[in-house]
Amino acid sequence: MKNPKSITAKTAAVALALTVTMASGSIPRLTPQPADAAATTANSVNQQVTRYLEHKPFKQSGQLYVPLREAAALFDLQVAYNQSTKALVLTGVTQYARLNAGSASATGKNNVTVSLGAPVLIKQGYTYVPASLFAKLFGISIKPSGKQEITYVYSSKYVMAQAGDKLFWLNREKGVLYMGVSGQLPARSGSINIEYPDLLWMDAHKIDDSTYVTNVYNSYGEPHIFDDRYRAILHNGSVVRQVGMSYGGFSNITLEKDVLTYDGKIILNDGQTAELVTPDGKVAESIDLEEIGGPDDVYSLEVMESDFLLIRPYSTGTLLLVDRTSGEATSIYLSMLDKASIDRIQNDELGIGDGLKFTGRTGDQLKFKWQLPSLSTEAVTKTYDLSKKPTTP
Repeated sequence: MKNPKSITAKTAAVALALTVTMASGSIPRLTPQPADAAATTANSVNQQVTRYLEHKPFKQSGQLYVPLREAAALFDLQVAYNQSTKALVLTGVTQYARLNAGSASATGKNNVTVSLGAPVLIKQGYTYVPASLFAKLFGISIKPSGKQEITYVYSSKYVMAQAGDKLFWLNREKGVLYMGVSGQLPARSGSINIEYPDLLWMDAHKIDDSTYVTNVYNSYGEPHIFDDRYRAILHNGSVVRQVGMSYGGFSNITLEKDVLTYDGKIILNDGQTAELVTPDGKVAESIDLEEIGGPDDVYSLEVMESDFLLIRPYSTGTLLLVDRTSGEATSIYLSMLDKASIDRIQNDELGIGDGLKFTGRTGDQLKFKWQLPSLSTEAVTKTYDLSKKPTTP
Protein backbone atom coordinates (compact mmCIF):
# COMPACT_ATOMS: atom_id res chain seq x y z
CA MET A 1 0.00 0.00 0.00
CA LYS A 2 1.69 3.16 -1.18
CA ASN A 3 -0.85 5.90 -0.67
CA PRO A 4 -3.59 5.03 1.86
CA LYS A 5 -5.79 8.10 1.38
CA SER A 6 -9.17 6.98 2.70
CA ILE A 7 -10.03 6.23 6.31
CA THR A 8 -11.03 2.68 5.34
CA ALA A 9 -7.77 2.04 3.52
CA LYS A 10 -5.65 3.47 6.32
CA THR A 11 -7.47 1.49 9.00
CA ALA A 12 -7.03 -1.73 7.03
CA ALA A 13 -3.34 -1.01 6.51
CA VAL A 14 -2.76 -0.39 10.20
CA ALA A 15 -4.56 -3.64 11.09
CA LEU A 16 -2.41 -5.53 8.59
CA ALA A 17 0.75 -3.97 10.04
CA LEU A 18 -0.24 -5.13 13.53
CA THR A 19 -0.93 -8.68 12.32
CA VAL A 20 2.35 -9.03 10.45
CA THR A 21 4.37 -7.46 13.26
CA MET A 22 3.06 -9.94 15.81
CA ALA A 23 3.98 -12.77 13.46
CA SER A 24 7.39 -11.67 12.25
CA GLY A 25 8.79 -9.09 14.66
CA SER A 26 9.61 -5.43 14.23
CA ILE A 27 9.39 -3.65 10.89
CA PRO A 28 11.67 -0.72 10.04
CA ARG A 29 9.96 2.68 9.91
CA LEU A 30 9.85 4.63 6.68
CA THR A 31 10.96 7.95 8.06
CA PRO A 32 13.00 7.62 11.27
CA GLN A 33 12.35 10.32 13.86
CA PRO A 34 15.11 12.95 14.00
CA ALA A 35 17.16 12.51 17.15
CA ASP A 36 16.43 16.05 18.30
CA ALA A 37 12.73 16.03 17.48
CA ALA A 38 10.21 16.51 20.28
CA ALA A 39 8.02 13.60 19.22
CA THR A 40 5.85 11.73 21.72
CA THR A 41 2.45 10.12 21.55
CA ALA A 42 -0.42 12.55 22.07
CA ASN A 43 -2.02 12.33 25.50
CA SER A 44 -4.44 14.85 26.94
CA VAL A 45 -4.38 13.48 30.52
CA ASN A 46 -1.51 14.53 32.77
CA GLN A 47 0.45 11.53 34.00
CA GLN A 48 3.34 11.01 36.38
CA VAL A 49 6.54 10.95 34.38
CA THR A 50 10.13 10.17 35.34
CA ARG A 51 12.66 11.67 32.96
CA TYR A 52 16.44 11.41 32.72
CA LEU A 53 18.17 14.78 32.27
CA GLU A 54 21.40 15.22 30.35
CA HIS A 55 22.54 17.88 32.82
CA LYS A 56 22.34 16.63 36.39
CA PRO A 57 19.90 18.35 38.76
CA PHE A 58 21.21 19.20 42.21
CA LYS A 59 20.21 20.65 45.56
CA GLN A 60 21.59 23.88 46.96
CA SER A 61 20.37 26.13 49.76
CA GLY A 62 17.51 23.72 50.30
CA GLN A 63 16.27 24.09 46.72
CA LEU A 64 16.16 21.57 43.89
CA TYR A 65 17.84 23.05 40.80
CA VAL A 66 17.07 21.79 37.27
CA PRO A 67 18.61 22.71 33.89
CA LEU A 68 16.36 25.40 32.46
CA ARG A 69 16.23 24.48 28.77
CA GLU A 70 15.85 20.75 29.32
CA ALA A 71 13.08 21.17 31.86
CA ALA A 72 11.26 23.84 29.86
CA ALA A 73 11.06 21.60 26.78
CA LEU A 74 9.32 18.90 28.82
CA PHE A 75 6.55 21.35 29.72
CA ASP A 76 5.84 22.84 26.26
CA LEU A 77 7.83 26.01 27.04
CA GLN A 78 10.19 27.76 24.64
CA VAL A 79 13.23 29.60 26.02
CA ALA A 80 14.75 32.77 24.60
CA TYR A 81 17.24 35.39 25.76
CA ASN A 82 16.31 39.05 25.57
CA GLN A 83 19.53 40.88 24.77
CA SER A 84 18.22 44.34 25.73
CA THR A 85 16.89 43.35 29.17
CA LYS A 86 19.39 40.51 29.79
CA ALA A 87 16.39 38.40 30.76
CA LEU A 88 15.65 34.75 30.11
CA VAL A 89 12.09 34.35 28.84
CA LEU A 90 10.00 31.18 28.99
CA THR A 91 6.91 31.24 26.79
CA GLY A 92 4.03 28.78 26.68
CA VAL A 93 0.53 28.81 25.26
CA THR A 94 -1.09 30.04 28.49
CA GLN A 95 1.74 31.45 30.62
CA TYR A 96 5.18 32.98 30.39
CA ALA A 97 7.97 33.96 32.76
CA ARG A 98 10.87 36.40 32.78
CA LEU A 99 13.91 35.90 35.00
CA ASN A 100 17.51 37.01 35.27
CA ALA A 101 20.68 35.19 36.24
CA GLY A 102 21.43 35.85 39.91
CA SER A 103 17.85 36.87 40.70
CA ALA A 104 15.69 34.91 43.17
CA SER A 105 12.39 36.01 41.63
CA ALA A 106 10.53 35.65 38.34
CA THR A 107 7.73 37.60 36.68
CA GLY A 108 4.79 35.97 34.93
CA LYS A 109 1.88 37.29 32.88
CA ASN A 110 0.00 40.29 34.28
CA ASN A 111 3.35 41.28 35.87
CA VAL A 112 2.86 38.85 38.74
CA THR A 113 6.21 38.41 40.54
CA VAL A 114 6.97 35.30 42.59
CA SER A 115 9.86 34.41 44.86
CA LEU A 116 11.88 31.37 43.80
CA GLY A 117 13.53 30.89 47.18
CA ALA A 118 16.99 30.84 45.60
CA PRO A 119 18.75 32.64 42.72
CA VAL A 120 19.04 31.54 39.11
CA LEU A 121 22.52 30.04 38.62
CA ILE A 122 24.91 29.65 35.70
CA LYS A 123 27.13 26.57 35.99
CA GLN A 124 29.66 25.65 33.31
CA GLY A 125 27.72 27.68 30.76
CA TYR A 126 24.32 26.15 31.56
CA THR A 127 21.44 27.90 33.29
CA TYR A 128 19.87 26.19 36.29
CA VAL A 129 16.70 27.39 37.97
CA PRO A 130 14.97 26.46 41.23
CA ALA A 131 12.25 23.90 40.51
CA SER A 132 9.90 26.22 42.37
CA LEU A 133 9.74 28.32 39.18
CA PHE A 134 7.67 25.64 37.43
CA ALA A 135 5.49 25.00 40.47
CA LYS A 136 4.64 28.63 41.18
CA LEU A 137 4.10 29.92 37.64
CA PHE A 138 3.17 26.81 35.67
CA GLY A 139 1.62 24.56 38.29
CA ILE A 140 4.11 21.72 37.75
CA SER A 141 5.77 20.23 40.82
CA ILE A 142 9.16 18.61 40.19
CA LYS A 143 10.81 16.09 42.51
CA PRO A 144 14.23 14.44 42.30
CA SER A 145 14.22 10.77 41.31
CA GLY A 146 17.58 9.06 41.36
CA LYS A 147 20.89 10.68 40.58
CA GLN A 148 19.99 12.29 37.26
CA GLU A 149 16.22 12.00 36.96
CA ILE A 150 13.20 14.06 37.89
CA THR A 151 9.57 13.09 38.44
CA TYR A 152 6.58 15.31 37.68
CA VAL A 153 2.92 15.12 36.71
CA TYR A 154 2.49 16.51 33.21
CA SER A 155 1.97 15.17 29.67
CA SER A 156 3.25 17.19 26.75
CA LYS A 157 0.37 18.62 24.74
CA TYR A 158 2.24 20.42 21.97
CA VAL A 159 5.02 20.11 19.45
CA MET A 160 7.03 23.29 19.07
CA ALA A 161 9.11 25.10 16.46
CA GLN A 162 10.77 28.47 15.94
CA ALA A 163 11.57 30.59 12.90
CA GLY A 164 13.38 33.86 13.53
CA ASP A 165 11.59 35.62 16.36
CA LYS A 166 8.36 33.68 15.82
CA LEU A 167 7.38 30.75 18.04
CA PHE A 168 4.94 28.00 17.10
CA TRP A 169 2.95 25.42 19.06
CA LEU A 170 0.81 22.65 17.57
CA ASN A 171 -1.69 20.84 19.78
CA ARG A 172 -0.90 17.15 19.39
CA GLU A 173 -4.48 15.92 19.52
CA LYS A 174 -6.58 18.70 18.01
CA GLY A 175 -4.13 20.10 15.45
CA VAL A 176 -4.65 23.69 16.64
CA LEU A 177 -1.70 25.88 15.68
CA TYR A 178 -0.54 28.86 17.75
CA MET A 179 1.96 31.54 16.75
CA GLY A 180 3.55 34.30 18.80
CA VAL A 181 6.72 35.94 20.04
CA SER A 182 8.77 35.40 23.16
CA GLY A 183 7.29 36.81 26.35
CA GLN A 184 3.75 37.15 25.01
CA LEU A 185 0.87 34.71 24.90
CA PRO A 186 0.54 33.34 21.35
CA ALA A 187 -2.56 33.69 19.20
CA ARG A 188 -4.44 30.88 17.51
CA SER A 189 -3.54 30.80 13.81
CA GLY A 190 -5.77 27.98 12.61
CA SER A 191 -5.63 24.19 12.50
CA ILE A 192 -3.61 21.54 10.70
CA ASN A 193 -5.92 18.76 9.57
CA ILE A 194 -4.01 15.73 10.89
CA GLU A 195 -6.00 12.55 10.37
CA TYR A 196 -4.17 10.15 12.72
CA PRO A 197 -1.99 12.18 15.14
CA ASP A 198 0.57 9.93 16.79
CA LEU A 199 4.33 10.58 16.67
CA LEU A 200 4.55 14.24 15.68
CA TRP A 201 7.31 16.76 15.10
CA MET A 202 7.38 20.13 13.38
CA ASP A 203 9.66 22.74 11.84
CA ALA A 204 8.99 26.31 10.74
CA HIS A 205 10.46 28.71 8.16
CA LYS A 206 10.24 32.44 7.56
CA ILE A 207 9.32 33.46 4.02
CA ASP A 208 8.96 37.21 4.58
CA ASP A 209 7.91 39.51 7.43
CA SER A 210 4.25 38.47 7.13
CA THR A 211 4.56 34.88 5.89
CA TYR A 212 5.73 31.67 7.55
CA VAL A 213 5.56 28.00 6.65
CA THR A 214 5.18 25.11 9.08
CA ASN A 215 5.95 21.49 8.23
CA VAL A 216 4.41 18.79 10.40
CA TYR A 217 5.52 15.16 10.25
CA ASN A 218 3.48 12.28 11.65
CA SER A 219 4.28 8.58 11.91
CA TYR A 220 1.40 6.38 12.96
CA GLY A 221 -0.15 2.91 13.01
CA GLU A 222 1.94 0.79 15.36
CA PRO A 223 4.71 -0.07 14.51
CA HIS A 224 4.65 3.36 12.84
CA ILE A 225 5.27 2.31 9.27
CA PHE A 226 2.93 4.93 7.85
CA ASP A 227 3.87 8.58 7.41
CA ASP A 228 2.02 11.82 6.82
CA ARG A 229 3.42 15.23 5.94
CA TYR A 230 1.57 18.49 6.25
CA ARG A 231 2.65 21.93 5.06
CA ALA A 232 0.76 25.09 5.97
CA ILE A 233 1.23 28.70 4.88
CA LEU A 234 0.61 31.31 7.57
CA HIS A 235 0.06 34.81 6.24
CA ASN A 236 -0.61 37.77 8.55
CA GLY A 237 -0.93 35.35 11.46
CA SER A 238 -3.46 32.94 9.91
CA VAL A 239 -3.30 29.67 8.01
CA VAL A 240 -4.28 30.56 4.44
CA ARG A 241 -3.52 27.29 2.68
CA GLN A 242 -2.32 23.81 3.61
CA VAL A 243 -1.72 20.40 2.09
CA GLY A 244 -1.08 16.87 3.30
CA MET A 245 0.39 13.72 1.80
CA SER A 246 0.38 10.10 3.01
CA TYR A 247 2.54 7.11 2.22
CA GLY A 248 3.76 3.96 3.90
CA GLY A 249 3.94 0.20 4.08
CA PHE A 250 6.55 -2.49 4.60
CA SER A 251 9.54 -0.76 3.07
CA ASN A 252 12.91 0.78 3.94
CA ILE A 253 12.41 3.56 1.39
CA THR A 254 12.43 7.15 2.64
CA LEU A 255 11.27 10.32 0.95
CA GLU A 256 13.37 13.44 1.39
CA LYS A 257 11.67 16.69 2.36
CA ASP A 258 10.00 18.66 -0.40
CA VAL A 259 11.72 21.81 -1.57
CA LEU A 260 10.30 24.83 0.27
CA THR A 261 10.14 27.58 -2.36
CA TYR A 262 10.83 28.39 -5.99
CA ASP A 263 10.83 31.83 -7.63
CA GLY A 264 9.16 33.43 -4.64
CA LYS A 265 6.39 30.82 -4.51
CA ILE A 266 5.82 28.27 -1.77
CA ILE A 267 5.57 24.64 -2.86
CA LEU A 268 2.63 22.60 -1.58
CA ASN A 269 2.77 18.95 -2.61
CA ASP A 270 0.05 16.38 -1.89
CA GLY A 271 2.10 13.57 -3.43
CA GLN A 272 0.39 13.69 -6.81
CA THR A 273 0.15 17.41 -7.60
CA ALA A 274 2.61 20.13 -6.60
CA GLU A 275 1.28 23.66 -6.42
CA LEU A 276 3.35 26.85 -6.47
CA VAL A 277 1.53 29.22 -4.13
CA THR A 278 2.01 32.93 -3.45
CA PRO A 279 2.62 33.98 0.18
CA ASP A 280 -1.02 35.06 0.52
CA GLY A 281 -2.27 31.62 -0.53
CA LYS A 282 -3.06 31.97 -4.25
CA VAL A 283 -2.08 29.14 -6.62
CA ALA A 284 0.22 30.40 -9.38
CA GLU A 285 1.11 27.07 -11.04
CA SER A 286 0.33 23.35 -10.73
CA ILE A 287 2.55 20.42 -11.68
CA ASP A 288 0.98 17.00 -12.25
CA LEU A 289 3.55 14.62 -10.78
CA GLU A 290 1.56 11.51 -11.68
CA GLU A 291 1.50 12.57 -15.33
CA ILE A 292 5.29 12.78 -15.21
CA GLY A 293 6.12 9.70 -13.18
CA GLY A 294 3.07 7.47 -13.50
CA PRO A 295 -0.22 6.99 -11.64
CA ASP A 296 -0.94 5.28 -8.30
CA ASP A 297 2.19 6.51 -6.56
CA VAL A 298 3.32 9.22 -4.17
CA TYR A 299 6.07 11.65 -5.18
CA SER A 300 8.33 13.95 -3.23
CA LEU A 301 9.49 17.08 -5.05
CA GLU A 302 13.03 17.42 -3.77
CA VAL A 303 14.55 19.94 -6.19
CA MET A 304 13.00 22.54 -8.48
CA GLU A 305 15.05 24.71 -10.81
CA SER A 306 14.29 26.59 -14.02
CA ASP A 307 15.36 23.70 -16.26
CA PHE A 308 14.71 20.55 -14.23
CA LEU A 309 12.91 18.90 -11.32
CA LEU A 310 14.00 16.05 -9.10
CA ILE A 311 11.07 13.93 -7.96
CA ARG A 312 11.12 10.61 -6.10
CA PRO A 313 8.35 7.99 -6.32
CA TYR A 314 7.74 6.15 -3.07
CA SER A 315 7.25 2.82 -4.85
CA THR A 316 10.90 2.65 -5.93
CA GLY A 317 12.65 5.42 -3.99
CA THR A 318 14.76 6.26 -7.06
CA LEU A 319 15.12 9.87 -8.20
CA LEU A 320 13.66 10.97 -11.51
CA LEU A 321 15.23 13.95 -13.26
CA VAL A 322 12.51 15.78 -15.18
CA ASP A 323 13.33 18.08 -18.07
CA ARG A 324 10.96 21.02 -17.60
CA THR A 325 10.88 21.79 -21.32
CA SER A 326 10.10 18.32 -22.69
CA GLY A 327 8.62 16.72 -19.57
CA GLU A 328 10.89 13.71 -20.07
CA ALA A 329 11.76 11.84 -16.86
CA THR A 330 15.07 9.98 -16.44
CA SER A 331 16.06 7.52 -13.70
CA ILE A 332 19.48 9.00 -13.11
CA TYR A 333 20.86 6.28 -10.83
CA LEU A 334 21.09 3.97 -13.85
CA SER A 335 23.89 6.08 -15.34
CA MET A 336 25.56 7.02 -12.05
CA LEU A 337 25.97 3.77 -10.16
CA ASP A 338 27.76 0.47 -10.74
CA LYS A 339 25.89 -2.63 -11.83
CA ALA A 340 26.11 -4.35 -8.43
CA SER A 341 24.51 -1.36 -6.72
CA ILE A 342 21.81 -1.11 -9.38
CA ASP A 343 20.99 -4.80 -8.94
CA ARG A 344 20.78 -4.36 -5.18
CA ILE A 345 18.45 -1.36 -5.54
CA GLN A 346 16.18 -3.13 -8.00
CA ASN A 347 16.03 -6.48 -6.20
CA ASP A 348 15.95 -5.66 -2.49
CA GLU A 349 12.91 -7.34 -0.98
CA LEU A 350 11.76 -4.36 1.11
CA GLY A 351 13.14 -1.62 -1.15
CA ILE A 352 15.99 0.68 -0.23
CA GLY A 353 15.86 3.47 -2.84
CA ASP A 354 18.89 4.72 -4.72
CA GLY A 355 20.61 6.48 -1.79
CA LEU A 356 21.09 9.69 -3.82
CA LYS A 357 20.64 13.07 -2.15
CA PHE A 358 21.06 16.29 -4.14
CA THR A 359 23.62 18.71 -2.66
CA GLY A 360 23.89 21.43 -5.34
CA ARG A 361 24.95 22.26 -8.87
CA THR A 362 27.74 23.99 -10.74
CA GLY A 363 26.67 24.77 -14.28
CA ASP A 364 25.51 21.48 -15.80
CA GLN A 365 27.12 19.44 -13.03
CA LEU A 366 24.64 18.17 -10.43
CA LYS A 367 26.22 16.99 -7.18
CA PHE A 368 24.82 14.21 -5.01
CA LYS A 369 25.75 12.52 -1.77
CA TRP A 370 25.40 8.79 -2.26
CA GLN A 371 25.10 6.06 0.33
CA LEU A 372 22.86 3.02 0.27
CA PRO A 373 21.05 2.89 3.60
CA SER A 374 21.65 -0.84 4.03
CA LEU A 375 25.43 -0.52 3.73
CA SER A 376 27.90 0.68 6.35
CA THR A 377 30.23 2.36 3.86
CA GLU A 378 30.82 6.11 4.05
CA ALA A 379 28.88 8.48 1.81
CA VAL A 380 30.59 9.47 -1.44
CA THR A 381 30.04 12.30 -3.92
CA LYS A 382 28.46 11.50 -7.26
CA THR A 383 28.09 13.83 -10.26
CA TYR A 384 25.45 13.91 -12.97
CA ASP A 385 26.14 15.89 -16.13
CA LEU A 386 23.01 17.52 -17.59
CA SER A 387 24.72 18.09 -20.91
CA LYS A 388 25.37 14.41 -21.57
CA LYS A 389 22.81 11.85 -22.59
CA PRO A 390 22.70 9.16 -19.89
CA THR A 391 23.69 5.63 -20.69
CA THR A 392 22.84 2.43 -18.82
CA PRO A 393 25.87 0.42 -17.69
